[in-house]
Amino acid sequence: MHDRVIAAQRTDELLDGLNSRLSRESGQAFLSAFVSLVADFFDADSVYLGRIDPGHRQMRTLHVASQGGTSRNFSYRVEGTPCARVMKSGALVFEDRVAQEFPHDYMLEEMGIRGFAGTPLYHGAQSIGVIAVLFKRPIENADSLLRVMHHYRRRLTAEILAIETGERASLAIRGMSDGIVDWCLETDQVYTSARCRELLGDKPRESTTPADTLRALLHREDRPRVESALQAHFRAGRPFDMSVRFKVADGAHRWFRLRGEAVRTPDGEPTRLVGALTDVHDLLEARQQATESSRAKSKFLATMSHEIRTPMNGVLGMSSLLMNTELQDSQREMVELIQKSGHALLDILNDILDLANIESGRFEVEASSYCPAELIRSVIGPYRMKALEKGLALQVEIDPCAEGDASGDPARIRQILSNLLSNAVKFTERGEIRVRCRASQHDDGRHVVRFDISDTGIGMDQALIGRVFMPFTQGESAMSRKSGGTGLGLAISKKLAELMDGDIEVESAPGAGSVFSVRLPMADLQPSMLAAGADR
Repeated sequence: MHDRVIAAQRTDELLDGLNSRLSRESGQAFLSAFVSLVADFFDADSVYLGRIDPGHRQMRTLHVASQGGTSRNFSYRVEGTPCARVMKSGALVFEDRVAQEFPHDYMLEEMGIRGFAGTPLYHGAQSIGVIAVLFKRPIENADSLLRVMHHYRRRLTAEILAIETGERASLAIRGMSDGIVDWCLETDQVYTSARCRELLGDKPRESTTPADTLRALLHREDRPRVESALQAHFRAGRPFDMSVRFKVADGAHRWFRLRGEAVRTPDGEPTRLVGALTDVHDLLEARQQATESSRAKSKFLATMSHEIRTPMNGVLGMSSLLMNTELQDSQREMVELIQKSGHALLDILNDILDLANIESGRFEVEASSYCPAELIRSVIGPYRMKALEKGLALQVEIDPCAEGDASGDPARIRQILSNLLSNAVKFTERGEIRVRCRASQHDDGRHVVRFDISDTGIGMDQALIGRVFMPFTQGESAMSRKSGGTGLGLAISKKLAELMDGDIEVESAPGAGSVFSVRLPMADLQPSMLAAGADR
């Protein structure tokens, strides 16, 4: 009993010494110091930490210490070794003759190992590795050795897993195209990842520098914007995401996307800003080139449309004069065909000219007083006959709230509604077309007039809905090809609605028809009319 008490006291002293030596270490330094100190304290010939692979077949050492220093790491097959039994059954000690117990473990024989002590490292219920201590002589203080290994195994497991997590994070960061930025507000120091330094034209290495070093690289014109955006993010939590110019190593300025999120205390005070830096210079240049190309195309289309429209007006004017002369029936039919074709071509030219002017920013809408109900009635007229010719019913529903005066651009609203009605008649073979006009007031107080045009036509799938408002886009059905058209009507209508601070939405499904909804703000709609609509 006395001997056990003395042994326990010595082990306690040993643990105190180890704790004192290891208290300031962490990560790889802790693991290295642990195996070295255990080797020294127990006069072991070899001490190592092993990490098992996911299949529990191969053991890879993480740190190896031997008498006189550290040794190179190695890997070995676990089957047939003492470590295999440790992984399966728990802590294990062979005070002597361990090589005879495991004859297939050739390293024990080669190294002349007689004593072995090992304990598993657990993560939850799963064993992830071992602590192994090897002696070329019989073990004399096995209980003390096992106690030390048991005492440190949780800390060792935590350090190993933390290192692996950090390595995975480091690999992920290095594999990203973005650079990582971590700004400590208390010290005003900024950590920049190796990728971040590389994006700025520097050597790809991690660094921590004063924030002013990074501020100095910002383009002078962008500094006030960045400062304002940062303060808005810190104070009001507004997203911090902007494009800025940084000076790179060759002295030129490149565009970068800079975005981040504040790390805050429980009281909401920001302590750090962690973010990412993305090189968008080439993307912005390509976008600028695309914009200039689009403007050039629009200018060309506008010029050509204008040049073609001038002689076309002459053709239509002369054909109108020709209609007033004495013509044979066959001649009159030919002149009527010239006029019909000329007007169709003129409509196409007008669409192209409108689109070109909208895209170039030269298109303006004008506000004037109009009545939404009267406007829809005037637009409906020409399409009643077209619908009747196809055997379609055309129903119109006008709420009393739409009978008052409103402010808007009636000519452009008429153009939008005409395009939608034309498509409804064009793509509906049977059934009906329904038009509804109503006015309402949003929760934010805005007065809105809504036009809904629904049909029982061919409908659209989600893919077509996604691109139906794009210029020169039409459906791929046989009816679309048969009906013809430039595919500009809906694109122009959408852009016109947006120019008037409105919008157009569509709901549709193949074979189930479509509903196009136009919403336009009407600031001067009479309140009495709104009340009348609300009472219905």
